[in-house]
Amino acid sequence: MRKMTLLYLILLTYANLSPKVPSAGVAGGDKIAHFLEFLILGLVSRDKSYIIFPVLFETLQLFVPGRSFSFLDMSANLIGFGVGYLLWRWWNESADRRA
Repeated sequence: MRKMTLLYLILLTYANLSPKVPSAGVAGGDKIAHFLEFLILGLVSRDKSYIIFPVLFETLQLFVPGRSFSFLDMSANLIGFGVGYLLWRWWNESADRRA
């Protein structure tokens, strides 16, 4: 596992499994935050096997006081990861064609 991915997973663990839930401040802002958090994971992980983390973090919230499980949050996580991973693949393949 690359250092950048490991560091980002540590940050995601704190952000997603901390009992204190930060307020997004705008309607639907938490879904945007979920999307962006996992979009970045898709970009830095460079490996589709990391798709387990969007599901794992949301499921583990069942066991964290002050947190709750949400299918909408999990959907935002998965869509964000998928978009990030596909962007990385597209960028990588485009670079190969240019080389």
